[in-house]
Amino acid sequence: MERRELTDAERTSLRQALNRATAVLAQTLYGEQMEQWDRAHPGDPTGFEAGHPLAQLITLKHAAEELESLAEAAARSAGAKGVSYADLGAAWGFSRQAARKKWPGAVSVISEAANREPIHFEAFGGEARVVFHPEFGGWWWIATAANRQSDEAPDDLTYDTSEEAAAAAGAFLAANSTPKETQP
Repeated sequence: MERRELTDAERTSLRQALNRATAVLAQTLYGEQMEQWDRAHPGDPTGFEAGHPLAQLITLKHAAEELESLAEAAARSAGAKGVSYADLGAAWGFSRQAARKKWPGAVSVISEAANREPIHFEAFGGEARVVFHPEFGGWWWIATAANRQSDEAPDDLTYDTSEEAAAAAGAFLAANSTPKETQP
């Protein structure tokens, strides 16, 4: 699913709906406190009572926290159904790495991609292993090249597919394909 920007009319409609909802919730949660605040602070030079917008501000903070919780639940639900971190990032408007940091473990280990067996391959005189790390929601590699140099994917990086991880491991093997004793 592709994320699109809201039109001005859609953004205005969303803002108005959120404003109405939080105003009603603010009245429900803080109605008595709003009135007490206004009585304790009479004579506002603007002519507006300050308790109402203050209560709505507090309510908006609660709403923002709940929206974050709902976003995480939606990300985890999508991840459980096979959505990748790249898809989650695109939906939220940032990179797959940022999605992985925001919702660690959201890409489910029960997805078909996540449950594949580790991949072992030989290339350029070396060997590599590609495995899925469920706690990071991505693929990772480790390899030993023909020149006996060993390396692995950086701790803060995983790949969305086993093919991407294998390509990175293959690039390391290719760059280190000359045996140590013949290197200048």
